[in-house]
Order: sequence, then C-alpha cells, then structure tokens
Amino acid sequence: MKDGERFLVVRLAGQEYAIPSNRVCGMVQTRGMELHRVDGRGALRYVTKLHGRTMPIYVPHRALGLAERAISARSCLLLIRGVPAAADAEFAVAVDSVSRLEVLPPTFVQPAAGRVRLGDKWKSLLDLEAVRAA
Repeated sequence: MKDGERFLVVRLAGQEYAIPSNRVCGMVQTRGMELHRVDGRGALRYVTKLHGRTMPIYVPHRALGLAERAISARSCLLLIRGVPAAADAEFAVAVDSVSRLEVLPPTFVQPAAGRVRLGDKWKSLLDLEAVRAA
C-alpha cells in the first residue's frame, strides 16, 4: 500500500471535488430508494430511511455555486461520519457520481487552502461542514 492521504474523488455538475476518505463510511446508489423532499432548509434537501434510521441528505450544488441537478437513479449518496473516528454515518451527501479513490502524498494536500492536487491540477476539497451549514 502506498503512503499518503486517501481522498474520494466525486463529480458535481461536471466538476471534480475531493473528500477525505476517512469521513466516508459507505456509499449507496439512490436507485430504488424512497427519498422525501425537505423544503426551505438550505443544502438539506431530502431524508430517507437507511438501516432503520432517518438519514438527512445534503445536496451541495447550490452551496458551491453550481447548478443543482435532480437526484437520479445514478446519483450516489456518500454516508458521512460526523467525526473521522465515529463508526456510523451522521448524514449523507448526494453526488452526481464517484470517480475514484486517490492516495496523495502530503505535498499534494493543502487543507488550509481547501485543495488537493489531482494529476496536474488543483481541485477543491468538499467542505462537508460548510455544506451542512449552508
């Protein structure tokens, strides 16, 4: 296994964003899921029942200044831990798709600037707490 930090690379409105993989404890495609719309709550757009619990689903597009896409059968819900050491998901983030897992050397990670280097380009880290607060 390579040394470095792991990031899940996701797509939102055609753009790539990175999420620290230690915050993700699972992924679920929305195909066949029953989603209930929540209006007037910022990035919180839906709730669903998952593993016997009500799970809030945040859609980050507007918070990032992107055009919001409707959740489709191909959308993916990332199950996010409240803190990296927690075992269970606290909430979910809807993304258009999951691209890949990247292992990056420390020189390719700039958390204070909110970015990581993927190939020859710098991409934004998806600030999960800012999405929840939006």
